[in-house]
Amino acid sequence: MRKFLTSVLLAAALIFAGGPYIVLATGVTWSNWSWGSQVSDINANPISWTPGGWGGLYLHTDTAIDPKAAASFNFTINNVPNGEKIRAFFYDQNNNQLPQLAEISSSGDYNYPINNPIKGFALQEGTGNNQPTITVSNINLPAPASTQDTSNTTNTSNTASNATYSDFSSWQNWSWNGQANIGSTITFQSGGQWAGLYLHSDTGINTGGFNYLSFNAKASQPGEKYRVILYDDNNQTTNLGNAIDNLDGSTVNIALSDLNGTNRVIKGIVFQDIGTVQGMLTITNLTMMANINNAILPAPAPLPIFAPAAARGSYTVNNGGIYQGSTKINLHGINWFGFETSTNVVHGLWARGYKDMISQIKSLGFNAVRLPYCPASVQGVATTSIDYSKNPDLAGLNSLQVMDKIVNEMSNQGIYVLLDSHRPDCNTQSELWYTGSYSEPQWINDLVTLAKRYAGVSNFIGLDLKNEPHGSATWGTGNSSTDWNLAAEKAGNAVLAANPNILVFVEGIGDNPTCQDSNGHFWGGNLAPVKCKTLNLPSNKYVYSPHVYGPDVSWQSYFGAGDFPNNMPAIWDSQWGYLESTNALAPGEWGGKYGTNGGSPADVTWENAFAKYLTSKGVCSSFYWDLNPNSGDTGGVLQDDWTTPVSSKVSLLQNYFNSCR
Repeated sequence: MRKFLTSVLLAAALIFAGGPYIVLATGVTWSNWSWGSQVSDINANPISWTPGGWGGLYLHTDTAIDPKAAASFNFTINNVPNGEKIRAFFYDQNNNQLPQLAEISSSGDYNYPINNPIKGFALQEGTGNNQPTITVSNINLPAPASTQDTSNTTNTSNTASNATYSDFSSWQNWSWNGQANIGSTITFQSGGQWAGLYLHSDTGINTGGFNYLSFNAKASQPGEKYRVILYDDNNQTTNLGNAIDNLDGSTVNIALSDLNGTNRVIKGIVFQDIGTVQGMLTITNLTMMANINNAILPAPAPLPIFAPAAARGSYTVNNGGIYQGSTKINLHGINWFGFETSTNVVHGLWARGYKDMISQIKSLGFNAVRLPYCPASVQGVATTSIDYSKNPDLAGLNSLQVMDKIVNEMSNQGIYVLLDSHRPDCNTQSELWYTGSYSEPQWINDLVTLAKRYAGVSNFIGLDLKNEPHGSATWGTGNSSTDWNLAAEKAGNAVLAANPNILVFVEGIGDNPTCQDSNGHFWGGNLAPVKCKTLNLPSNKYVYSPHVYGPDVSWQSYFGAGDFPNNMPAIWDSQWGYLESTNALAPGEWGGKYGTNGGSPADVTWENAFAKYLTSKGVCSSFYWDLNPNSGDTGGVLQDDWTTPVSSKVSLLQNYFNSCR
């Protein structure tokens, strides 16, 4: 869905009942990022907002508003229907939704303190029903008290100066390597050193106004030692944590500033076993508070939060192009494998830190990564082959938690992430999307789980539904047990229902009994049958993603033709390239040794011809196989030291990226 780009420059000063405000609105340009609603010109005062069910009025600025310059976000709302429940949200400087501010059920004046840099404010219809027109007026951002004329004003904001929060019993149990029970009393039986008691909230808590984390901790064995770690709204550690021992049940007070946890959204609290003696840890009275001498008050019941549209715009396809909001993007992609193997983590972390590797991926000209995975990695199993001295913040994390780190770091560095359902058992590829030990419902559930889990990650572009259907896989034969097109429709619709802001990537098959050419096909590379049976998915929400290889991977007779490589464009056109005129195309794998490590000279010719073909067709999104040097039939963009690039491959790809428009 395209975002409306109407902008408004707020007035330099507005007069509220009670006196003048100094307004931090001069020079701030707002865009209308509303969803599911009819919204009048946001230059108007009042703004008319007619929300559909769950629709939102969303004002966004590209330049974050600093809390040092703006004390609160103030507005007046009128014509709120009886029984309506409007939810108010801020969006942070990364366009991530912050925890719900309040639920508005009546007309009146409202103001909400700004405790973190924000780029957006939204009001969301909260009943799921269409509503009559509601008006929003007198929007302003008063300066902090030190610069504000407060001679004749009143403060109606809700302050956290005496606040406490203790509703951690409602948080999720993401613990690893141990048994945890979450409630008013929290217990954790450690399974060994580096085990973790992990409390997680999808919405988190804004720590603005809180200064301390307080709790009583009792260990069953003398010598037990833990450290406390916080996770932020990107599920990243804020630091490596404070160590605590002598756990005799007495109160422990830790300043949030010591945990780098002030004025931010916290989604996780971890107590990690760092000692050599294991036993039972018991936590009571876990509380976040403004002052350590505050009484612990009952926490209010949490309000439900409904996910709004993606802050930076939904991903769509239009006229063969891929868009994020109204911006067309080309995916200059690379594959980085490992989560689909028995290590259950991307490879190379035994040699380097993951953040450094992601930075290098970006520096080489890639803006997108395809991450293959297998079901066990989604289930959160133990990982192997990580050097924790190079990746200290991965210590003690399971495979899914490491995936969180990788996905969020790539998004933070501006890299798009495509997750790929690659293997059903972390060992071998399968012909179909299900096996005797991995059912179709399990496959769809894993896809939906990831679609939901990374819904708040702005650069999570989508899911490649199944890697390389082949063998018994068919297209358009009408056999539900083998027809890949029917399975892709079922899974694709389930993914888009769970997360309507992303895309689904659909590969081809191998050979098909009907409706195909006579040329040899690579697994996942045959989309000729689409001519006879189109894919029944929303036309603006899927991308065809064939896999295309050359002589280094598998010899085909057409590689030995007298007119090679001039014969290749017609073959590619027949197998999948013809779709370029009507659909979005992004080959999910292509590549080879490119003349290195004993590769065929014909592969160099093939890769050069393929890059030229993609450019001529305007297919500017693709994912090269791969980053890893330990790919036997292709090698990688990195050499065996996992650091030095293969310069010839980098030059090939950068020329393709720069010339394809």
